[in-house]
Amino acid sequence: MPKFLKMDLGICEQSYIPLRAGISHRAEMISQVLFGEIFEIISHRGEWLKIKLLHDGYEGYVEASSTTHLLINTDNLYNDYNNSIICSEINNWFIKNNKESILLPIGAKIPRSINSENKFYINENSYSSQSQLIQSEVIDKRISIVEISKKLINTPYLWGGRTGWGIDCSGFSQLVYKLIGIDIPRDANQQITIGTTLNFISEAKAGDLAFFDNEEGEIIHVGMILDNNNIIHSSRYVKIDTIDHQGIYNKTIKKYTHNLRVIKSII
Repeated sequence: MPKFLKMDLGICEQSYIPLRAGISHRAEMISQVLFGEIFEIISHRGEWLKIKLLHDGYEGYVEASSTTHLLINTDNLYNDYNNSIICSEINNWFIKNNKESILLPIGAKIPRSINSENKFYINENSYSSQSQLIQSEVIDKRISIVEISKKLINTPYLWGGRTGWGIDCSGFSQLVYKLIGIDIPRDANQQITIGTTLNFISEAKAGDLAFFDNEEGEIIHVGMILDNNNIIHSSRYVKIDTIDHQGIYNKTIKKYTHNLRVIKSII
């Protein structure tokens, strides 16, 4: 678990903040910081912060004015970080300070310290929802993965995206696992380093991760197995395709689009 002592910490109070590769709005968006996610501030360069996300260790740059310096004691932060409620709907409307609306994406984190009025606070700002903020219990992780991933079908592909408004392949697998209570790394070439390798595609179960490489052997894509013959993944948009020992086969264009490297089980 993260150790927060002596860290300079911030939190996202926007729907999401672009996490960029450099200190410019023109720099590549490599990921996104979602509402409620906490990060360590590594350095401050002009109007930009270099940060490290606590849940996956991902580093990048965000505009300082878009973040909030976290004013909370270490014990409370530790408890809230480990017991957050995660928004499970594509769109989640909240009221900020009893006067303005804010739309939170699927995957946004809400502190579990919610009062009887269904309201929570980040520093001096209050947030409330007309919906009951309860984290549903995950009974069967593999069944939940199938249900959650299908909810995201037709989400457009977005490089660096992590929400139901736009998502890339590894952001998709990371988000779905996050919603069942499992934190995995951000990128496909990091995700392939965890879990147990399966020898045959016939051994794969729903939720297992399939990784794909290019001619140079570099991992360039990841998707989630639904069953022995189907995979759900983000490629142009989130969709279901056929998979076999060779790779992903697109029935529409009648050819293989991705070369299978390995399948790994995390659950």
